[in-house]
Amino acid sequence: MIGKILKSSSGSCANRIKYVYGGKKHDHDIINIKTIDTNCLAFCPEVGIQKASMEDLHCMILDMDITTKLKLGEQGRPKRTLKPIFHAVLSLDAGESLNPAQWKIAVRHYLKLMGFINNTNKYMSVLHADTGNEHVHIVANRVSYEAGFPMVSDKNNFERNLQAISEIEDMFGLRKAPRPEETWNIAVSSREVEGAARARTIPYRSRLAAKVGACVESTGERNGDMINFVRALRRQHVYVHLRYDTEGQPKGIAYEFEGRVTSGKTLKKARFTFQKLTTQEGIKYDSSMLPQLQAELSKRNPASEGKPKPTEQRYWVNRGWIYMYFIPVNIAREPFIRLKVKKTGAQVRQEIAHQEAMALIEAILQILAALFGVAARYTAKPGNPRVKGYIEYDKDEAFPLLVSDETRPIQKKLQLA
Repeated sequence: MIGKILKSSSGSCANRIKYVYGGKKHDHDIINIKTIDTNCLAFCPEVGIQKASMEDLHCMILDMDITTKLKLGEQGRPKRTLKPIFHAVLSLDAGESLNPAQWKIAVRHYLKLMGFINNTNKYMSVLHADTGNEHVHIVANRVSYEAGFPMVSDKNNFERNLQAISEIEDMFGLRKAPRPEETWNIAVSSREVEGAARARTIPYRSRLAAKVGACVESTGERNGDMINFVRALRRQHVYVHLRYDTEGQPKGIAYEFEGRVTSGKTLKKARFTFQKLTTQEGIKYDSSMLPQLQAELSKRNPASEGKPKPTEQRYWVNRGWIYMYFIPVNIAREPFIRLKVKKTGAQVRQEIAHQEAMALIEAILQILAALFGVAARYTAKPGNPRVKGYIEYDKDEAFPLLVSDETRPIQKKLQLA
């Protein structure tokens, strides 16, 4: 089981409750939504929702919001914004299930360990059973009906969540979720949690963080340097990309794993950035290491050097465009380039042949060498259609980077079959 606590919110619980009952940007069919447990007056609003009546749902929202209004009325205008709405998701592994009575026990045990009291804190829990993995949404009001309307503390929520999940797993014999030492405490979204559960795996960022974290620790224990760190990561099939300052020295780091590149700041800015690695984690680096470090960065494991199968999809395709990044070895000398190349509709409907994409990339690399000199070294990576700033190239038009007659022969290599 995986337990995910979403960010607390201020004001009314209306948006959260409407969301979990399928009425607000949710992709679940209402017939597969079932109230597991609640101490609100409206027990099963989904029955009314199926009959196009929202009365019970609105009644539940009013009941959940009463203590928040009473606390605000007693305090007047609080010094800081109250965030009384607690929202958590308990998700089972694919193939596992609990019956409603078991879910009710699990929900009450979870809320108890998170500090909620059944008689004084309003809550509701809803089962979504129409996906590959059963999961329950829990929405509760942290404001209590006790004198003074105290709030349930949100301190140590991470540790309490882990303890509650572990005890529920033991209670019902569920498969154990990855522990912090396996994931390095990387926060993942609920979408990542649900997607990983359907695929019966750990979320991608958690797996990558575990590999990077293990290499950080092993390198630090051996009093190693950045070259040792890169080698250790390569043995785990994680490859390092550096970003350079105007003087050609590293100032940023990114990690490539399973064809995706994630910056150290995005992965875990408190531990995995280049600055934190060299100042906080004890991984040595000085400017004299740069040539040897760059040589290590260019190496790949032999198992990953073979050409993929022709049917492998390596590049983003979206509405007739192939998206690619072209990353220079030294950003101080050559620019980072985003490129999207137009394909015909008929071609997009078919899976892009690997050899065709490789031929296109080879031609573009030659163009970049012609523009910036043979010393310019670029690496082609899959792009992302959601990122702005791409240079567009349509095969019926001149290539946007080149305008001189000297480079016209190279453009011919960009014509797609």
